[in-house]
Amino acid sequence: MKLFNEYGISFEYPDDWELAKQVDEEHGEIQISVSSEESSFWLISLYMVDIPPEELLNRSLEVFREEYEEVDVYKTDVKLAGKTCLARDLEFVCSELINSAFLRVFETDLFTAFVLYQGTDQELAKTRKDLEAISASLDVFDSGYEGYLDIV
Repeated sequence: MKLFNEYGISFEYPDDWELAKQVDEEHGEIQISVSSEESSFWLISLYMVDIPPEELLNRSLEVFREEYEEVDVYKTDVKLAGKTCLARDLEFVCSELINSAFLRVFETDLFTAFVLYQGTDQELAKTRKDLEAISASLDVFDSGYEGYLDIV
């Protein structure tokens, strides 16, 4: 397992997964993703601007509904990094394959976090445990974090 530890967050991810990060200073967003060799991926977006979690979740659901003809949405109760999340599990068809996506949104003293992980159901039979392990390893550092000024 590899460790990502920047921007007030940390998480572990599989050695053979690829990490990418993107910083959009103009819009106050940092995006970090890890992806498998196939199509499964795990993504966290950190929003340094004031955006209510409900709004972020609703915007994300709208994007899925606009992109896919039929999206089944299931409300679920989840905690990540000790924070209660607004959470939805989605099922939709893409390229004739059933896909699942897992949306999680929570707030910290520093940012609003949006976590998305997804894959085809066939692939998730192999990768879901990795995706859930990444989520379970997620840790966030609130305003007491030593590098606070580096990320705001």
